[in-house]
Order: sequence, then structure tokens, then C-alpha cells
Amino acid sequence: MEKEKIRKAEELLRKEFGSAWKEVVQTIGLSELTQCVGKDLTSFMAFPSREEGGKNTWRGNCSPEVVRKIVNYVQQCLTFRKKEDFLLLDPMCGSGTSGDVARQMGIQAVQYDLNPKLEDGVGGWNALRDEVEDNADLIFLHPPYHSIIRYSGNMWGKPHPDDLSRCETYQEFIEKLNLVVKKLFFSLRRQGFMAVLVGDIRQRGEFHSIADDMMTIGKMKSWIVKGQFHCTSSGRSYSSQKPFIPIVTEHLLLFQKEDCLIIPFSYRKNGTFHLLQEDSSSLTWFDLIRAVMESMGGTAKLNELYQALEEHPKAKKNQYYRDRIRACIYEHKSAFQTNKRGCYRLKYQV
Repeated sequence: MEKEKIRKAEELLRKEFGSAWKEVVQTIGLSELTQCVGKDLTSFMAFPSREEGGKNTWRGNCSPEVVRKIVNYVQQCLTFRKKEDFLLLDPMCGSGTSGDVARQMGIQAVQYDLNPKLEDGVGGWNALRDEVEDNADLIFLHPPYHSIIRYSGNMWGKPHPDDLSRCETYQEFIEKLNLVVKKLFFSLRRQGFMAVLVGDIRQRGEFHSIADDMMTIGKMKSWIVKGQFHCTSSGRSYSSQKPFIPIVTEHLLLFQKEDCLIIPFSYRKNGTFHLLQEDSSSLTWFDLIRAVMESMGGTAKLNELYQALEEHPKAKKNQYYRDRIRACIYEHKSAFQTNKRGCYRLKYQV
């Protein structure tokens, strides 16, 4: 769309809606994604306007509409549960968004938080050490995103050793978060749901996706992408000249406890694949030779390739591996160039 048309549209919208014009545009623009086939909960959610609930001054607070939509969905699933018996539990309630939503919707809610001076709920509740005293139909868990925002000693009180936002390393954070996820899920009523809202983070150049790294438990019902608005980091300027992709989304993972005794789970498995020492049906001679040449700066003599690959499992299984190396280079002339007899280089810069 032409810039002039956008400018004129902005002027008209400002006259009609004042300072709220941008939220109006965002809401309309997102409607095809956030509402589909008659449903107001899809695999994408975004709320340009925060609405009422919790404190907008509490850093990291999510929109009350996130909680409201999940509650509505779970109530539609648990039709056997009377409204007066339905229970929502928020074990890291922060400023009390879930409690406010529950009051507006006329349902029961219990709120826990490590903050000992919680205004509404059970203060001083330690997710790593304390038992879950309440069995809920829905648990809404919105943990810290590692150390992006430190809560104890910053948002409230003194630094607490069991505050997930004060974990020394990201791995420690994931391990403790998994412990909390299991504990909370075990406390659910049968057929109950747990919604976990987490984000992606980038620290010192390292990108981490909490949703991808944490465990899954029970039956996954949905993975909902949530757009972020009004982030503190959006207004910052960054001095680094390196290209990076700004993080503008979060993830809401929805799990259900279908069986009260048999509970499936999965953990992410991390490891490394050493191309010079291991073989795989996915690893071709072409990719293996390219990788070795890249490690040599992009240029190698045939004798150097023979020597580098003679102990590789592929070579051990093929007594004519030298012939195979030469044939592979010949078969992929688009990738290899000849500098001089017996010496080859990759066509792209390494």
C-alpha cells in the first residue's frame, strides 16, 4: 500500500477515534486471525487494548483477556462441571489478574505467589517446596521468563533463592520450571486443564524458546501464539550492529489431564552430532565432504580429504571410499571448483 494512502488513513482515523486509533486498526487487522469459523479462540491471540484486570504497572503482566478466553474454552469442554464448582488456580499470580477475571466471570479462583505480601490470595507460597492445597479445573501458569524481569528484590521484597527469575543459568531455570509444571499438573482434577504462558528470550546473543525447551505433560490440546503489545523493550534503541529478529510473540501451551493415574510427558533431548565421528542415513557423502572442506577454509587437496575421512564410519564400510570421494566431487560440479590438479575449493565463500 502506498505511503500516502496510509498517511491519509491515519489522519482520518485520528480525527474519528483520537488516541485510540491505533488500537482500533490493530483489532480490525487481527480479527481474521483471532476469530475464525465462529470461534473467538484460535491458535493466535492478540489484545492491543489491555482491558481491566490486574495492574498495568506490574511488569510482565498479561492481558486479562488471555485468562478470560482460556476460562471460557475450558468451561465449554467441562460441561459436567457446574459453574459454582469450577475452580481456577493461578500459582504465580503477580498483581492478581486471574483473580480479577474470575470475579468478573462469577467463578471461584485461588491465587498463590512467592510474594509474602500478596494483596489477594496465599502469599509466600513456594512453588518448588510447598504443596498445592487446592485442586483446580484450570491452572493458569505465567512464570517469569528466566531473568528478563527479576521479581523478588525488585517488584517486591528481598531477593529470594527460590524465585525462578533469579536462577543463575537458563538450564537451572528450565529444570526448576519443569518441576513446578509436574507438581501443578499432578494437582489438577481429572479432565482438568493447565495453560502455561511463556515467551522467547534473547540474552547475550543467545536465543531461547521456553515453550520449546520446557517439558510437555498430559495431552497437548493446543499451542497458541500470542502477539505482544506495549512491551518496554519495544521503545529501546540497540547499539549492536549485528542483525537480530525482535521478539514480539509469546506462547500459550494448553495441556489436559485425561487420566488420573497414567500421565504422559516428554522432555526435549539436547545433544551434538559430530560429523567426523558419526554416521547417519541423513548424512550424505556430499554434505560430509562439504563440511570437511568448510572446516579447512573452503579449499582442500584430495589427499587431505582422504586423510580426514579415512576413519569415518562411511569409509570403514566402503573399502573404495577414496573413489567415492572423487566421484562425489565429480557428481557435484556446481558445488566444487578445481584450483589445480588434485586441489578443490567450494564455490561459495566460507
